[in-house]
Amino acid sequence: MSRMTLIIAPPPTPNGDLHVGHMSGPYLAADIYKRYIGQHGRTARYTVSTDDNQSYVDTTARRLKTDVPSLLAKSRAEVRDSLLTYSIGVDHFGEQDAAYPGFVTAFFEKLLAAGFVENADVEVFYDTKRHTYPVEAYISGRCPTCLDSTCGGICEACGHPNACTDLLEVNTPDLEVRREARLIFRLEPFRAELEEHLLRVMKTHRPALKALIASMLASPLAPFVLSYKTGRGISAGFAGLPDQQLNVWAEMYPGHFYFLTKAAGKVQGDDDYVQAMGFDNSYFYVFVHVALALAGRRCGVDWPLPKAFITNQFYNLDSAKFSTSKGHLVWARDLAREYNTDVIRLYLALHGPEFQEANFSLGAFKEGAAELTGRVNGLVAAFNTARKTAREGVGDGGMLARLNAVLSTELPAGDYAASTLARRALNGIALMKDSLDKGYLGLVPFVPALLALALEPFCPLYAQAIRRQHRLTAETWNDLAPTSEDQALPELLVKK
Repeated sequence: MSRMTLIIAPPPTPNGDLHVGHMSGPYLAADIYKRYIGQHGRTARYTVSTDDNQSYVDTTARRLKTDVPSLLAKSRAEVRDSLLTYSIGVDHFGEQDAAYPGFVTAFFEKLLAAGFVENADVEVFYDTKRHTYPVEAYISGRCPTCLDSTCGGICEACGHPNACTDLLEVNTPDLEVRREARLIFRLEPFRAELEEHLLRVMKTHRPALKALIASMLASPLAPFVLSYKTGRGISAGFAGLPDQQLNVWAEMYPGHFYFLTKAAGKVQGDDDYVQAMGFDNSYFYVFVHVALALAGRRCGVDWPLPKAFITNQFYNLDSAKFSTSKGHLVWARDLAREYNTDVIRLYLALHGPEFQEANFSLGAFKEGAAELTGRVNGLVAAFNTARKTAREGVGDGGMLARLNAVLSTELPAGDYAASTLARRALNGIALMKDSLDKGYLGLVPFVPALLALALEPFCPLYAQAIRRQHRLTAETWNDLAPTSEDQALPELLVKK
């Protein structure tokens, strides 16, 4: 049985729909990667779920004056529709069912029995006025590492975790520090294995993640608090803490494999496991989840360690951060109502925030979309003219072999980027047009398949249209074959 590639993206918080900033990140990145490796003959399964127990759901429900179940149901439906609208080919859209909490707690029960997680007294904030224990969305201040504004738990700017009690200039009055029992997971005992896997086994870290890993490993790794008192979530009663809930970032680790098992049928320790994520999630995936995986393996849990992290930075809108609460956003589905989602996908792949923060503006998008479709349609026009004069026995100037050699070459894992892949595809399209313009008409029968394969990771609907029109069956580069149909190629349209 061939090894499976398992792909996940972080579950979006179901407190609203996806905006263009969300779409430009892990959801599109994971889909492009899945389509790309499929062209090289690899079988993959991609899952996305929703982070139902996240505290930001509660704060949004309060702000919108609605109840949590209603917000969850509405947001799940919106997220699912947005993914479908953008041809994000998830094999399973995970929703928490009756069996989900038991699956999650069974994993942590194993770790508890083996002594990898334990109850310990830690410092926590207590709100003496509201009689709550604020964490995550319920508290904010300044990051003790980089001094930027941040909520509790993680700093989105520098990627470092915080304990809430170490935040500077906390915005909530009436707080006192208490020491109370919480379920904790000590990361430092896994340092040697973390260093081995993150620094020597994995070769895919992008610059910001590489810097974060080095910074985190330069000091002792603080224990990760696995439970808190938020009033909603999976109970930590199995650990003797019935009034507490599992930290959603801890819950998420076994949760991913719950949904991956539904998508793949079976998950094995030697499967390739690829995680697409925003840089702001890095600490949880890179340190907490990998350490949980190592602990799980010692308890007989045969789940794979990550093979690659596909990270992205923030995508800004008109030079400011996307903000749902402030109304500073472009909803993904709103953009798709006017523009071809294939073109949006291609634009985001080229101009998205893979390696550094990037900026989206509607004006730049309109210009970029017109330029991209112009490049594709230049080849379309050249093909539609050349096919009328192509004759058997006319050579291709060696261009077929050159194009196939470059376009079909799989990028090394450490060099993979959707933008690199997209630029290569567009360069190939330009070379095909130049070849036809120079009279290399022997290339004509292969242009439809070359164009469909080159653009399929970014423009799946357009690629499917070419395949249908030319009755092409090739889905991998190894199956590249000429068309037998005397049909014109369709144009790639900017708008619907």
